[in-house]
Amino acid sequence: MGILVETSLNVTMNTLSNQFGVSVGTVQWITTAYLLLVTIMMAAMAFIMRRFKFRSIFIFSAAAFIVGSIVCAIADSFWILLIGRMIQAIATGLATPLMFQIINVKIPRQHVGTYNGVASMLTSLSPALGPTYGGILNTLMNWRWIFWVVLPLSVIVLIMGMINIDIPVQHKRGEKLSFDSIGMVWLSLVLIGFVWTFNEAGLAGWTSAAFWISLVISILLLLSYAWYNSKSSKEVLDFSLLKKKSVFLHLINYFVLAFVNIGISWLLPMVAEVNLHQTSMVAGLLVLPGALIGAIISPSTGAIMDKKGAFLPLMIGNICLLASVVLFFFLNDVMTSMILLILFVILRVGVAFSFGNVMGAASQQVVPEKRGDINSLFNMMQQYAGAMGTVILASVISSLELHGGSTFSQVRQGSKIDYVILSVLALVALITVIINKSTRNHMTKNN
Repeated sequence: MGILVETSLNVTMNTLSNQFGVSVGTVQWITTAYLLLVTIMMAAMAFIMRRFKFRSIFIFSAAAFIVGSIVCAIADSFWILLIGRMIQAIATGLATPLMFQIINVKIPRQHVGTYNGVASMLTSLSPALGPTYGGILNTLMNWRWIFWVVLPLSVIVLIMGMINIDIPVQHKRGEKLSFDSIGMVWLSLVLIGFVWTFNEAGLAGWTSAAFWISLVISILLLLSYAWYNSKSSKEVLDFSLLKKKSVFLHLINYFVLAFVNIGISWLLPMVAEVNLHQTSMVAGLLVLPGALIGAIISPSTGAIMDKKGAFLPLMIGNICLLASVVLFFFLNDVMTSMILLILFVILRVGVAFSFGNVMGAASQQVVPEKRGDINSLFNMMQQYAGAMGTVILASVISSLELHGGSTFSQVRQGSKIDYVILSVLALVALITVIINKSTRNHMTKNN
């Protein structure tokens, strides 16, 4: 439910802009800021899961989601709505890594792929289903029902979690736990810096001083954090795991999958509404078949990994991903609702084959004690990729507004540029799968 509401407001941007009297550029922070805070919370989850009982984390998370939903549903200003979204973000940032870690702790290794497939079905389906959910409720009722509908479900889930989750604290007795609060703040500034930078590109243009100054500052923040993290005895996340080549390549693949999945879930409803002249409800329904098909096949793709290994499903998934975004580019000028629907189905099949299996494959590359860190790192990067995907694709279109012209032409030209960006990233993701396979084969021969 937390990830569902991530993208459910994507089809209500114009409605919220008009109702609260703020620009669409300001309204998009309801999604971008939400994703950023989810990212920051996930960065802290490796420590939190070693410090507190899973049951306590879940109860706090579910309660926060209920409170946040109520605040959003009754919000009488944009800023109250944003506060409610931030409370929801805290809940989602806690609950998502917790779900994957429960799988890592409770499920035998030979079945982890299947269960990760079920979990990834939820985390990848929800952002794709969000525009459909939001579009239907916004058209038939109003946007506030996006939050009212999830409330009773949230209460039921809270009660079920209180009864069923009984996993103890995940750290050894006598182990000293210390949280790097300075590093957490520093890392948060890095994450916020890059999102802010690309938002500036949309507001002032890609050649503006504001964009380039922000980019330089963000890069300096990143380099200084890397230096600090290498010297500090404490850690927010165990970034040393990325020294393992296979883990690093899997993370790149995972980042691209989330970037494309969440970014295009923002882009396609806009294309459908502006260029194809559809209502917000129809725009949401156009991505529904892809979301459902991806959800249906996700568990079976995890089972394929359990039986055949990660390479086969990852190749199938990344080829489908690349093919879909390349076809979006070439068919952009003749796009119809049916073409959009079919291509999104292909894209979602690609995500279904890859998403859960990437993290599952990375988890198998480390000792069991480090799987919590892999879990937190990958989930954090998933949400950050979504924030970056949303803000970069939006900034491409927003920057075209600076040159004038109709909204129709801006969205058509901007979406074509966006498809180029997505195609390049999808190609990089496919290459990481091939390199990982060749590296593994080389190691096997040497052994």
